[in-house]
Amino acid sequence: MSTDTSPSASAAVGRALARAPWGTIATIAFVGVALRGLLLWLVLPLDIQSDEANYLYLALAKERLGIYYDQHRYFWPPGYPWLLSKSIHAFGIEGLNVLRAFQVALSSVIGVTTMLFAWRLFSRRAAIVAGVIWAVDLPLGAYTHFLWTETVFLSLLLPALWHFVRALDLADEGDDLGATRRLLLSGVLFGVALYIKEYVLFLVPVFAAVVALRSRGAGWQEALRRASLPVLAVAVVTLPWTLRNHEVYGRTVVGGATLGENVFVGLNARSMNFDVLPLRKRRADLGLPQIETLARTSFTEVPAGWVPEDRDGNGEIEVRDAGWDREFDAIHAIDRHSSQLRAGLAFAAEHPAWTLRTRLKKWSELVTPLSFFTRHQAMAMYPEGGVVAGALRGPLVFLALAVSTLTMLLGAAGYFLTLRRGPCRAVFTVLIGYVVLTSLLVAMSRFRVPLEPVLIVMTAGLLAHGPQDRSRSRVVGLAVTLLVLTGLWWISWPETVAAAQMALGVTR
Repeated sequence: MSTDTSPSASAAVGRALARAPWGTIATIAFVGVALRGLLLWLVLPLDIQSDEANYLYLALAKERLGIYYDQHRYFWPPGYPWLLSKSIHAFGIEGLNVLRAFQVALSSVIGVTTMLFAWRLFSRRAAIVAGVIWAVDLPLGAYTHFLWTETVFLSLLLPALWHFVRALDLADEGDDLGATRRLLLSGVLFGVALYIKEYVLFLVPVFAAVVALRSRGAGWQEALRRASLPVLAVAVVTLPWTLRNHEVYGRTVVGGATLGENVFVGLNARSMNFDVLPLRKRRADLGLPQIETLARTSFTEVPAGWVPEDRDGNGEIEVRDAGWDREFDAIHAIDRHSSQLRAGLAFAAEHPAWTLRTRLKKWSELVTPLSFFTRHQAMAMYPEGGVVAGALRGPLVFLALAVSTLTMLLGAAGYFLTLRRGPCRAVFTVLIGYVVLTSLLVAMSRFRVPLEPVLIVMTAGLLAHGPQDRSRSRVVGLAVTLLVLTGLWWISWPETVAAAQMALGVTR
């Protein structure tokens, strides 16, 4: 299917979408949901871990006390704790599993939208391939039984992207009314997504700029009108929460405020990667060296002047938790984040060489083939004696590692060699760049989740149709990307191997 930017090509896209293989898409989505439901049944009962506990605290405070408060370190948007509180109110402690089951069902939206993108860009065959990959994508599917926001967030983000791309298609066709409606709908979905994660706060203005640039042929007045639509829709949807935050905190906060704490974690002396940091206690119990001691010191060594110290008095030397401390004196949560932002930027400016090499480390942590599923296996979080932690442990861990690795490799190849020019390529490029740039601050496999469906779509296009454009610029772009990807994997290879061995049950 052609995806160039001419009006005739856009009209062809619209006609083709009306003939999308909905029966096939629905069947594959049903199978994917069934596999996730089976996985949920196999992993129960499942304990909570890390931020899952914080979401539960917020939900209980809302359900029992009727208040929503900040976490001192973070001020999260209220959407996910609200869902959790409603589930607890209706079902008691079983509400945790009810929400997990809801996430399993909601993942169908992710699967259907992923297949639609593959159909929109390539063909029915590519849509089927994308659906199969999505159905067996264990790292992505495992989020349905975690109490993290990823499944709910993606079920809003992907439709928002879909309607945004369709708006660009309709604008190219000359259907101004249809484009306007789609832009408003995408803005509404982005706004609702901000109630789950504030991640897209700065993405929406970038997409607005894309609309303006692609619409400049209609005149700058019309281009600015179209560009303003998703931004205004987001503002309207988030206005009630923004006004509430201004009343409570006296500050303008859209969604949430987590930047200060992320700066504390990401621009500080000690490198922290939450794919491996929670493994510390488990490794200590097993008598294994801490993963930090295995890391390549060239990318984790603290700046000059920050010396390792024996903090526990037991002879084991470890690095200070931070080059600078959190601002605990400021009671005001939002002002505390602003203070931490200033401290982190000052620390980075004082240590430019350290800042540069640790940013490479952050990118390495973004593209790690590890996942929260492998982390759960490494921490022995799944029920002992169950098949997920028993007979199927090895195959499932290998599947999780293989899917992550192959979708990154083949997705990169699909982006350069198969994905043609057009609105969807522009949107995907912006999203990839946004994820990569935001991961300069703090990164882990979880932050790659918004790209997982995109990687699946591009992998499906390559597998279904092979290379379509072997021009020199594209081949060179792919070669450079694969070289960079290999180098980033090399940076975190020791920690990746150690965590993967724990996930497989190898404890030597």
